[in-house]
Amino acid sequence: MNPSNAVVVVAILFALNACSTTSTSTSTSTSTSTPIGPTGSAWEGPVFISQAAMPEGIEYKVIGTVQADAQAGYDSVVTLYPLLAAEARKMGANAVVNAKGGRRLTAFSWAAAYVIGTAVKVDDPQKLKGLSGTYH
Repeated sequence: MNPSNAVVVVAILFALNACSTTSTSTSTSTSTSTPIGPTGSAWEGPVFISQAAMPEGIEYKVIGTVQADAQAGYDSVVTLYPLLAAEARKMGANAVVNAKGGRRLTAFSWAAAYVIGTAVKVDDPQKLKGLSGTYH
């Protein structure tokens, strides 16, 4: 392979990697609710995502914190909700509350979007129907 072709191939691979998004989750126990941790079974249904806190009267267990990041580009926070839902689903959560996001500097972008929230397992998911949020 010609050295100049190798440089072009490496540059293309680097650029493609820079456009990727990531998501992470961590099990935490920083709540008065009982965390069930990542050892629970994965949730297979849709995940409800809301920017609001969980209202009183809905029974739930805090599982942990979930986060999704765009490593580059100028996506909006809302475009990361499916990634956030996928991470919550892996942990066994059927909802993410207190979803907050914004933009931050990354290695490949001046303003990459991110979103973070609290993954919870709601005992009766039907009670989420009237709340402000979306399913993913």
